[in-house]
Amino acid sequence: MSKSNVEKKMISKEEYTTNKVLAVFSVCLLGVLLLMVVQRLLDYGNTWATGMVVIRVLMGIGAVGVIWGAALLGLELSGRRERARRIICGRNVLIVSIFTLLCMAMIGYLGAQSIKLLYVLLPVLAVYYLVYHSYAPEFFIIAADSGVAIGLMWLVHRAAAAARFGWMAPAAVIAAVVLTIIQLFCVYKLRAKGGKFDLGGKKIDSRFSRNAYTMLTITPLVMTVLVAAVWFQPSWMMIAIGCAAAYLFITAVYYTVKLM
Repeated sequence: MSKSNVEKKMISKEEYTTNKVLAVFSVCLLGVLLLMVVQRLLDYGNTWATGMVVIRVLMGIGAVGVIWGAALLGLELSGRRERARRIICGRNVLIVSIFTLLCMAMIGYLGAQSIKLLYVLLPVLAVYYLVYHSYAPEFFIIAADSGVAIGLMWLVHRAAAAARFGWMAPAAVIAAVVLTIIQLFCVYKLRAKGGKFDLGGKKIDSRFSRNAYTMLTITPLVMTVLVAAVWFQPSWMMIAIGCAAAYLFITAVYYTVKLM
């Protein structure tokens, strides 16, 4: 393959990745706008019934999307449809449709208060997708560690504020410890194998940088300590979240500089 053809292929791949990221941000923005409409309808008694109808309609659209996505995926797996570098492919349609269905079902079951959680979740998913495609692989895991830890801190604080949710505090700390042990075990195994692992009989290179293993060892330990600190003293939640956010910000600056 000539150098010019290789360059064209690389540019095409970069453009495809950019389009995917833009598509994810657009879908998340549309989701937030729909949530705003649904919340406004559910907040008033004279429009509540209309809001429930909108939720059912969106659930129906999600169900149709699941069927469509499954059909596209079937065609792609059978080789009757090309899925390489397609934004609208079976897997993507299935993911968006299932997520839409679950979100609307959650709002219908739990009520409008669950919309506040989705306001946070959708932008966070879009940012994580950008991080996954733009930064070093280890930074995506570091960001995931920090995000999970912040969520667990919130659960611990929530448990302290309501007696009936008291069981959530030790459960959150146990979850943090278990996830840390799993990550440390995986990091140990990857380091021993030079960053390569087998998945479905196929060898995959994690492409970790030289300092990745140190960062992936330190980060879960730090986050687990912060979660345990909130359990020990719930009033420290904002301080602990601030420490986690500061750790993530400093790490993000480091990996952003490495990209330059």
